[in-house]
Amino acid sequence: MEAKKTQVYNLIILDKSGSMDSIRAAAINGYNETLGAIKAAQLKHNDTQEHFISLAAFCSCGVDMIYDCTPINEATKLTKDKYNPCCLTPLYDAIGITVKALSKKTDALEDAAVLVTIITDGAENASAEWSGQAVKALIDERKEEGWMFSYIGADHDVESAAASISITNTVVWDKSEAGTTAVIDNENDARSRFYDKVNLCGVINPFMQPSAIKKMRKQFAEEYYKE
Repeated sequence: MEAKKTQVYNLIILDKSGSMDSIRAAAINGYNETLGAIKAAQLKHNDTQEHFISLAAFCSCGVDMIYDCTPINEATKLTKDKYNPCCLTPLYDAIGITVKALSKKTDALEDAAVLVTIITDGAENASAEWSGQAVKALIDERKEEGWMFSYIGADHDVESAAASISITNTVVWDKSEAGTTAVIDNENDARSRFYDKVNLCGVINPFMQPSAIKKMRKQFAEEYYKE
């Protein structure tokens, strides 16, 4: 039996509040490095995985879906004209809106792996639609489906903020050009390992039950930053 490809959805939720302006160039370069890492993974796992990218840049002006479940080979680099930091940080709205929308797309799929990466230099301060409690419930629900969530944060209590919405994979980010480069390199290494582990699921054993695949992916997600 020919194995079907796993559809891998990469959702990046990127803060573009005003405080990000000081590292605007580094944030853009970091995203572009991640885009390159996902494209490399597509080449490496071309027979078994099909990658998609969603990039949501958010501030209190709204959530800008720069890419929305775009096939990775159709996505181009982020440029300054598409990323202009301003105003406040409606973090809960950004997570709730984007994760809920992606859930509607992936729930109908036979085999989908999802990685959600949140990058913010500040805590929630402007959401109007979603509360922290509602976001936590949504993330808990998605984690049971094997989704991976990571929280990369600076200039606030990162571990506490992430834990309050049920995210345990965290990185404290030194918000400098060098620090941004280092944290993105670490993230991309973890991402690459996760993609490798995806192949341990149904693509290697096409007879593995969906419940077993979810259980394995949940374990991989909980150990995301571990070697």
